[in-house]
Parts: sequence; C-alpha cells; structure tokens
Amino acid sequence: MRQTNAIALGLAAGALVACYNTNGLTNGGLRCTDGKCPTGYSCQIDQGSGSTGHCWKDGTYSVSDAGNQDTTTPTSDSNPPACTVATPPFGPFVSCVDEAVPNSTCDPVCQSGCSCFHRCVIDEQTNTSFKCEATAQSVTTTFVAPMHSCAADTTRCEPGSVCIADATCGHLCYKTCRGDKDCAANSRCTSSSILDSNHVAVKNLFFCSPPIESCSPVGAATCNTGISGLKCVFLAGLTTGVSNDATVCDCSSQHTKLVGEKCTSVPDNCQPGSLCFGGTCHSVCSLAVAGGCSTGSACTAIYGSSTYGYCR
Repeated sequence: MRQTNAIALGLAAGALVACYNTNGLTNGGLRCTDGKCPTGYSCQIDQGSGSTGHCWKDGTYSVSDAGNQDTTTPTSDSNPPACTVATPPFGPFVSCVDEAVPNSTCDPVCQSGCSCFHRCVIDEQTNTSFKCEATAQSVTTTFVAPMHSCAADTTRCEPGSVCIADATCGHLCYKTCRGDKDCAANSRCTSSSILDSNHVAVKNLFFCSPPIESCSPVGAATCNTGISGLKCVFLAGLTTGVSNDATVCDCSSQHTKLVGEKCTSVPDNCQPGSLCFGGTCHSVCSLAVAGGCSTGSACTAIYGSSTYGYCR
C-alpha cells in the first residue's frame, strides 16, 4: 500500500463566544463568519454561495431552507440537521469515531468539522495535514471513487479519500480509515499511512486496501486487475497481523525488498511473492503444494493462514 504524508484534527470548530444575545434572533437571519455562530446555532453554507452562510438553530436546518433565511420558522423543521448527520456523499459519516490528526482543522476519515457541502481535504502546502476546502461543492458534483485514477484532477477524490501519486501505479484515490468498518465491505483498513518529512507515519490515519480479490501471492504474484503496476499480496501481510487468507492487488512499488533482505512487516515492504517475517523477507508458499520452497526449506503457515505460508 502506498505511503505518503498527512494529519487530522479534532473538531475545534468555532463554537461560540458568549457575547451574543440570541433573544429574538431570527432563525437563519444572522450571517456567519469563519463558521462561528452563537451557542445553540450552527453555521450552514448557502448552496452556490461559495463561503457565505447563516446561523440556524441546531437541528432545524435543511437543504430546502437555503435562500429562505428571513423566515422565523424554517420550511422543514422536521428534517435532520444538514451536515451534522451524514449528507451523502459529504460527511460527517454515520458511526465514524472522530480522532485528532495532528495540525489539522477537520477529520478526513469521518469528514467532520467542515461546513455544509465542504470536504475535509489534504493541505497541499504541507501534504501532512488536512483542512476544509474553501469553496462549497454541489450535491451533484462528480467525484473520483476509491481505487480509480485521479490523474486528471488530484483534488476530485470522493470525500474521505486522498489522491496518492505513484511512479509505478499512477494517481489513485485511497479511502482513509481507522478500522475495517471505515472501508467498503470487500476492503480492509491496512497499516499504510501518510509519512511526514521525517518518514514517520501520521497518527490516526490509515488507508483502506484495494478490493479483496482472488489471486496468488506466490511466485510472480500476478493480478487480473486492469490497474497497471499492481501485484498480488497476502492481505495479512498488509495489516497488523490479522489471521486471514484473503489477498488483494496492491501497488508493487511499495513492496521492494528482496528475499533475504531486512524488512518491515507493518506494512510489509517485501517484493511481491515474498513477505516479511522476523525482520527478513521470505518467499511466500502454498501450504497445499509440495515442493514450493527450495531444498532444505519448509513451508510454514503464517498469521494463522490455512492457505499460505513462508519458506524458512
């Protein structure tokens, strides 16, 4: 899995100063600046306005209210508050647990901490922190889905995803995660993350694996996927050691160490066809095929797998 650089913050979204007198305040009648509103009100960006918003009582705003700021009673009070519950494809995402990512002003995994119809995106000035984008998007905006090419526009990845450039595999959108529940049903949250300038992984941020697919991580470790540069990898070698027989096709440029060389297992950086065990790269072998290892070497199960092992 591709490693890069990043960071996320908690929700220090300007919750108000107690100097507002809200008595008689018209719901939706007060303009908000920098996302700030009186306590009990939320700043919601008006669709198509760019960054202009109005303060609405918590739980009363709905998309249909946009442009109706002068009414005492919103047009759809019974609707759930926009952008404080899931607003596909924008966040915040339901059941996602916010965690601080260093130096960031929003949470890229949960897509929380931003105004309505804004994404939490990587700060291109740092490449290791996240911020809310400056211009509001539209519910009809077409985004690039995870594991699809973002070469044409690195800023268009689906909310919750980041465009990662790789010399071998090109530009692909990777979904961010902290656990398997943050990924699609056929994907897992791996140990790969963004690296800062000191090559230290950013805290509280990981990437989902490509879709799980049937391929052989033994030998040439070829894949049938249409994405160039991907090789078959034993999924357990990409995660934190979860027992699993599943395989995925991952970018081969992140797996470069030769058999016998020193390696890391979180994530595994051994060449396709091998995996890291005990700090050294070993050839992957099939437990069901005799003679898969060189003379004098035995195929030993790893991570509790019933299908694959390593030659030792």
